[in-house]
Amino acid sequence: MKIIAAEHQGFCYGVKRAVAMAQECIGMEGTIHTLGPIIHNPQVVKRFSDKGIEVVNDLSFVDDESTVIIRSHGVGPDIYAKAQTKKLTVVDATCPHVKKAQQAAHELLQDGFAVVIVGEKHHPEVKSILEWSNNQGIVVETIQEAMHLPFMPKLGVVVQTTFSGEVFQTIVNVLQTKCNEFQIRRTICTATDLRQQSALNIAAKVDVMLVIGGKNSANTSRLAQLCHDAGSRVYHIETAAELRVEDFSGIETVGITAGASTPDWLIEEVYQKMQEFNQLLDNEVIKIEQGSIIKGKIVGIRKDEVFVDIGYKGEGSISLAELAYPTPENAAEIVSEGQTIDVFVLDLESNDGIKLSKVKADAIVAWDVLEEALENKKQVEAKVLEVVNGGLKVSVLGVHGFVPASQVELRFVEDLSPFTGQTLTFQPIEVDRIKKRAILSRKVILQEQRRILEEEIFSKLAVGQIVSGTVRRIVDFGAFVDIGGIDGLVHISDLSWHRVKSPQEIVALGDQVKVLILKIDNEAKRISLSLKEVGRDPWLDLIEQYSIGAIEKGKVTKITKFGAFVELVPGIEGLVHMSELSDERVNKVEDIVAIGQEVTVKILEINKENKRISLSINKAQQDAERVEYQSYLDKQEGTGSTIGDKLGHLFKKFE
Repeated sequence: MKIIAAEHQGFCYGVKRAVAMAQECIGMEGTIHTLGPIIHNPQVVKRFSDKGIEVVNDLSFVDDESTVIIRSHGVGPDIYAKAQTKKLTVVDATCPHVKKAQQAAHELLQDGFAVVIVGEKHHPEVKSILEWSNNQGIVVETIQEAMHLPFMPKLGVVVQTTFSGEVFQTIVNVLQTKCNEFQIRRTICTATDLRQQSALNIAAKVDVMLVIGGKNSANTSRLAQLCHDAGSRVYHIETAAELRVEDFSGIETVGITAGASTPDWLIEEVYQKMQEFNQLLDNEVIKIEQGSIIKGKIVGIRKDEVFVDIGYKGEGSISLAELAYPTPENAAEIVSEGQTIDVFVLDLESNDGIKLSKVKADAIVAWDVLEEALENKKQVEAKVLEVVNGGLKVSVLGVHGFVPASQVELRFVEDLSPFTGQTLTFQPIEVDRIKKRAILSRKVILQEQRRILEEEIFSKLAVGQIVSGTVRRIVDFGAFVDIGGIDGLVHISDLSWHRVKSPQEIVALGDQVKVLILKIDNEAKRISLSLKEVGRDPWLDLIEQYSIGAIEKGKVTKITKFGAFVELVPGIEGLVHMSELSDERVNKVEDIVAIGQEVTVKILEINKENKRISLSINKAQQDAERVEYQSYLDKQEGTGSTIGDKLGHLFKKFE
C-alpha cells in the first residue's frame, strides 16, 4: 500500500503559536484557564486539561487575579476590559491573522464604512471580528445572502481567515454592486488555501483519502468535503483509533491530509496505524509526498539524467542540474548504479514522470545539520570555496555559508587566500533557513580548544618554574612567549638585567628561550615570565671588583632633581646625590655635571640586596687633594720653609 501525504498539512502558524503559548503556562502559579477551546481539536484540549489548564466559556467562572489564555480564534474588546477589571493575567494567543481581521473591521467602522464580514455565522473567529465592529457588522456566508443585502454608500469587507478563497471571490463580485465606495481587506490565511490545494492535488489520484482533524473544526470538515467532491473515498477521522483494517483491504494508494488544528503527534499515530494494517495485510507501506525527502536506488545513469527507484508507481528522474552543485558534466561523476541516495520529490504527477532532486535533498539535510549544530553547539565540516569581501565562502553539504574574516582565526588574518580549497571544521553561529543564510565561525572552536588547553597547562604550572618557549610576538612593552600552547608576557623590565630601550635588543621572533614563571593569574588566564631571572645577575659578578672607599672613573648617564647617575662600567651604575656633587652649595645638578661627562667618584656604599651604589664626586676630589698635600710634604722635608708659608691656602680651605 502506497501512502501519499499532502505537502501542506497539520498545524498552521497561528495554531502552533497558540499551543506553544499555552504549553509555556503549564506549571504557573494559580489557576489557569482557556476562554473557550484553545483550538478546535478535542485531543489537544484534553491534553491541556490533564495538565491543569481547563476550558471556561465565561470569565465569570475565572477567579480574580488568575491566568486566562485567549484562544487562537480571538475575542472581542469587552473580554479584555472584563479581564482587566478582574485583574487577570491575560495570555493572548489570538492568531496574528485573526488579529489583523479584527483590526480591519474596527478601522473600517471608524472610517464610516458599513462592515460586511464574510464567513460562517457561528464560527468563534467570526463572532470576535463582529464584536470588533461594535456588533454593527453584517455576516454574509453565501452568495444568496450577499445578493439580498441593501444598497450602501460605503461598504468595507473583511473575511474569516479560514474561508474558501474561491467562494469569497464570488461573494465579493456581488458585494461590489451594492455600493458606491468599496474597500476590501483580504484577511484569508494562505495556510488554508495551501492545505486545500495540497489535498486536492492527490485526492483524485488515490483510492482512499484520510482527513485527520476535529469533527468540530470548520477547516478540517471543509478539507473532507473538497476531497469528496474531487471523487475520492474520504474518511474524516479524529484519531487513529477510528481506522479499521478491513477498510483498506485491496487498497493500493492512500492519501493523507490534516486540518490546521491537527497536531503532528495525531498525524504520526495515523501513519503508525497504517503500518500495522500493512503488516496484517502483508503489504509494505511506502510514504511518499511531494516536497519530502525519501530514499531511492539508482537504476539507470545517462550522461545528463539519472533514474531512481523510489518504490512508487514509476521510476523517478534526476536531471543533471538537480544532481549536484556545481553542475557536473557527466552524471557518472557523481553517482553509480545501485547506489542508494536521498532525493527530494519535486513533482509526482509531471507529464514527464516523477521529478526528483538530489541537490535539494542534500540542501535540506544540510540545513537540518546546520540547525541542529547551532542548537547544540556542534561542529560541521565545510570546504572553503573562495575568498569574498569580508571573509570566506564555504560549502556545508552543498549549502553555501559565510565565515567573517574575524571568525577565521583567533587573531585577524589579513590574507585569507591560503584557506581556499581547505576543508575545515566550523561551528554555526547564525542559521536562517528561510533567508538561506548560514554564518559560521572557526574562531569559537579555536577559543574552546585554547580554553581546554589553558586549563590543562595552568594545572601543571607553578611560580618559580623554569620552562622552554618560543617568542611569538614582540610589542613595545615586552615579548609574548609561547610556553606550550599558551602565551606568557615577558615585560621589557624582565628581559635583561641591564636597562633596554627596545625588546628587539634582546629577542627576535621565533627565538627559543628559557623563562622563569613570575606570576600566574588563573582567573584572567595571564602568566608573567622573566628571561633575565633564568641566569645569575651579572651585576653581582661585576660588583665584586669594586669596594667601598675606592676611587673610580665613570660617565654621567642621567641627571635628576636629586642627583646624577654615573656608569662605572656597562651594567654598573651608581648615584651621586646632590649633596655629594661639590663642597659648595648646589642649586641645580646641571650646574656641576652634564650627561656624557667623565667624572671621578668615590664609592661610599654598596647595597647588593637592592643593587644600589652611592657615589661622591666631592669626596673623590677631597681625597685627591689630600694625596696631593701629602705628596708635597714628602718633597719639602729639610728645606727650612714652614708649612704655613707654602700651604697656608690649603689650611684655610680645610678649615
